[in-house]
Amino acid sequence: MLLTRRRRMPPPPATIALNSVSMHLKPTNSNSTPVGILFAVLLTLACLSQVQAAIDESISEHEGKSVVIPCPVNKDKCGNLHSINWFKGDDRIAAMLLGDSNVTSVSDEFANRVRVEQSPYRLVIKDLKISDEDIYLCDTTFLIPIETCDNFNGYRVELNVLVPPSEVVILDEKGAHIENGSIIGPMQERQTLKVTCEVRKTRPQPQVGWWRGNKRLMTHSASYLETDGLFTASLELTIELSRDDLAHDIECRVESAALPHKVTNKFRVDLQVRPTRISINGVEHHTVQGSKVVLTCDIHGARPAVNLTWYNSTNIISPEENELTEIRTKAFEKGDGTYNTQSELIFNATRFENDMVFRCDAENVVLQINREKPFTSSLTLEVLYPPVVKVSPPEITVNTSDTVLLNCEYVANPASLTQVVWYRNGDLVNVNDTERYEGGNSENVALVLRSTDKEDVGNYTCQLSNAIGKGISEQQIDLDVQFVPIVEVLMIPEGPVKESDESNVTLYCNILDANPAVLTKVRWYANASLLKELPDCEETKEDLCHIDPSKLLLESIGRGFFYNYSCEGYNAAGWGPRSEDKELMVHYEPGPATLTHFPLIAVKKKSVTFSCSVDDPGYPETNRFRWLRGGRGPLQDVVTKDWTVEPVGLDSRTNYSCYAFNEGGKGVMATINLEVHAPPFFIKNLVPYTGMLHTSRTANLTCRIECVPRCEITWLKGTDPIEKNDTRYFIKEKYVDASPATGDFESMLSVLHFNMSNWPNQKFDIESDSANYTCVSTGNTVGPGIKSSTYFSIEYAPENSTVSEEVVYVQEGTISGRVICNAKANPSAHYNWIFNNTKLGQDQALIINTPMTRNHTGIYTCVASNKHGKSMAETFIDVQFKPRCEIERHEIDDQDTLICTAFGNPVESDFSWSIKAENDSAEWLGNGERQGFKDKSFYVLDVGYAIARTYRCIANNTVGPGTFCEIEVAEQLAWWQRWDKTTLIILVASILALLLAVIIICCIIICICRRRRRQDKLQDKSSSLADPLTEPGEYENLPFHGLQTAPNKPLSGLEFDDELIYADLDSQHYGPINYKAASVYALVKKDKKTGALNEVKN
Repeated sequence: MLLTRRRRMPPPPATIALNSVSMHLKPTNSNSTPVGILFAVLLTLACLSQVQAAIDESISEHEGKSVVIPCPVNKDKCGNLHSINWFKGDDRIAAMLLGDSNVTSVSDEFANRVRVEQSPYRLVIKDLKISDEDIYLCDTTFLIPIETCDNFNGYRVELNVLVPPSEVVILDEKGAHIENGSIIGPMQERQTLKVTCEVRKTRPQPQVGWWRGNKRLMTHSASYLETDGLFTASLELTIELSRDDLAHDIECRVESAALPHKVTNKFRVDLQVRPTRISINGVEHHTVQGSKVVLTCDIHGARPAVNLTWYNSTNIISPEENELTEIRTKAFEKGDGTYNTQSELIFNATRFENDMVFRCDAENVVLQINREKPFTSSLTLEVLYPPVVKVSPPEITVNTSDTVLLNCEYVANPASLTQVVWYRNGDLVNVNDTERYEGGNSENVALVLRSTDKEDVGNYTCQLSNAIGKGISEQQIDLDVQFVPIVEVLMIPEGPVKESDESNVTLYCNILDANPAVLTKVRWYANASLLKELPDCEETKEDLCHIDPSKLLLESIGRGFFYNYSCEGYNAAGWGPRSEDKELMVHYEPGPATLTHFPLIAVKKKSVTFSCSVDDPGYPETNRFRWLRGGRGPLQDVVTKDWTVEPVGLDSRTNYSCYAFNEGGKGVMATINLEVHAPPFFIKNLVPYTGMLHTSRTANLTCRIECVPRCEITWLKGTDPIEKNDTRYFIKEKYVDASPATGDFESMLSVLHFNMSNWPNQKFDIESDSANYTCVSTGNTVGPGIKSSTYFSIEYAPENSTVSEEVVYVQEGTISGRVICNAKANPSAHYNWIFNNTKLGQDQALIINTPMTRNHTGIYTCVASNKHGKSMAETFIDVQFKPRCEIERHEIDDQDTLICTAFGNPVESDFSWSIKAENDSAEWLGNGERQGFKDKSFYVLDVGYAIARTYRCIANNTVGPGTFCEIEVAEQLAWWQRWDKTTLIILVASILALLLAVIIICCIIICICRRRRRQDKLQDKSSSLADPLTEPGEYENLPFHGLQTAPNKPLSGLEFDDELIYADLDSQHYGPINYKAASVYALVKKDKKTGALNEVKN
């Protein structure tokens, strides 16, 4: 067999091809040099063309997916295929031998991921990896070479493995991650922005670009770093920020064959820019003082909004410093992200704003960072205002008949005055009195007082007016006239003064009326005698020369300062008169106290009286005392000499103190300790009754007696002492300390324990062990002995419950008698009566005070219970009532019979029959027949009656007769009326069932007939489509086949009418089963698909 293999190895580099050519075509002599060179050039061009045409197809697929590499085979041009070899680069990875064996081989490295397929021929690679990217060669070998075959070099496919980026990130200058869609900053205009866009772990190399809106930004080329076949692209953007970047996203756009669409990561710069312009507007020409002024400052183009400052000349305007000034600032964001800031300066115009320059300065962080001056705009304001007045001098002191000049100065806009007014103490000064005044008008605003006197003393103000308004001087001129002082003595503290405080008292010589109101000298008097004149500069002590003479200090006040004090003062006008006397009162405390009490030893719950006395009562003399108890106090509600404590208790066992007191203080305290005794007294006595369950395993009695001094306790059972050798008992005793919490003194605690293990049967006997037990104490020095008894009762649960009557008969409408319930129990049982789960009462006797009804019949249960258990007994109350009756009419033993039935309690009743006449009279018919029934009576009607009658029946039991019951008998009973109700019901039900069965059968017959009619119609159609059956075997299928042969001529027409139909008539179908149709249908078969009837072939 001749095989032709057409294969081309992967193309070597062009340089190698050229070198190879040059090696093989080296000339051997100089004569062949031109030809060799020409041949080498042609061969080189052929090799280059082969290198360029080496790739037949390029395929791209994502990592991890499957890829199909085709191998086109043209059998018409190249013949039959012998084998196929697949190469990855220079390495064979798979081979297929065709023919009968049809063997396929894959290299071990690709055994799990590569398979070779035919029809068409192709190589399938699963779970594509980056390392799979290469040039794949499909090398084919044919059985017989054919010249027309052009597949000499095989089929080359370039496989590109695509890996989308793991992430696209934007990094800032420090390498920090900038989130997609985030805002960075703030940054300022003219600041340089450096960011880097990284496209990580992708293949092939992506195309990366920086964009702002629709404009691509200028950058250097992207850098690529390959690691394990994956590329990381980095593209740095460095731009100087400007207003063009306001409200625009900066985008990193990535395009790659591994991406289905363009990937964009973006961010926005929070860009801060300078303002573009500023203006101020507001008042035109001038304003008037008191008017509201609004100055508006507009600033545009800044981001962030500017901080705005208002200036009055060079002073910053702050609303916090001036409540009458308000600054309203609003900022509006525009579409480009900049702000238009409007600030309104609102104030009331005053004279201080006249000719002032108001300036608005605006700056934001951009200006601050770049140390640029704020944007500014200014406006000069003119304010018209009324006169602002000032008077001088502030104070003038003159003597009587002196001449005084009062000056008045002012500023105003406009400066011309329209009126001048002077006031003294708020009253208008009559400047027209030329004998006393001069000036005080618009030509000479100053006022001259020609001759002063005491009436001119006061405060003077000046009021001026211009065209805008009027102004009055805030200052005033104080005009003063001097005279001698009138004084009084003031005392601080005003008194009285306590000697024990050793306090100081200051006397003041107070001026009541003087001018000047300053004392330069003061004379002090005690009991109208001169005590001291101050200041005293003649003494050797310097401290009495330079002092305030109106003050006299009395130090360490005691009983020796008890005087009447007065003073007289001196000023520039001379000495004034002496003041009235002022008494200085001195209080001092009482002397030491003496404390006694009776009795000397106090007894609990009795009284003790304490007495407190003093020899020196103090001043003022005292009759008040303070008491202390246990070091606490003083007691606020006891101030008398004697104090009775009643009743005496444990808390009285303490120390008691007293002292006398008055306004001067308290005297020396006296203290004694009180001793308290307690007579025998029960802290815990025996309760009158002590119940004990007879099966109790433990029992004890406790007795606690308070007694100081101590006492002893003994126990009695009945009247006999319980001896210590009685093993049925044992006694435990303890002397208990006093309890401040409860107020109990020391006490004896004694517990009598019942030793049940030594009692007969180790339990109490319910009959014999109940007894009185007594706790007895001895007496002590303050009281006799005491005792306490308890009845120790042995208790048990209720038992042997009984009722006084087990059955109670009562007539309906009457009240039942009492039923008494008794039970043996200790403690006594509590009783509950229950009927139909309803509690009726809690008394021992069952008492029903309401008339009984027949519903009250039943069992009444008495439940006797105590804390140890319960027991029950029952009684039956039978409520009897008169019978009522009902009459029924039935046929019994072929006799028309009336039946009267009684319903009463007791059931057994007597009956009386009668006939009601027209005049309501009655004809007695007898008692009827009982026929073995207690509650029924039978009355047989006469056979021959012909008129309607009313029959009456009355029932009577032991309670009494009931009411009449009646029945109207019109005629004799029909046959159905003689039957009872049950028989009639059965009869009617049977008839209805029969009718229902007939209806159902009719319905079934109708359904069958309708079904047969549909079949007949179907058979008619089938018979009309075919020729009449005349075959010999036709009649073999008929139901009457085998019967006697029919006659060959009709019977005599005399015997039959013209409507006679023969059984074999083809044109009609007769009979209950349609013989002809059935015969025809037996010879045909219906096609399931078309529905056509086909003849059955045997």
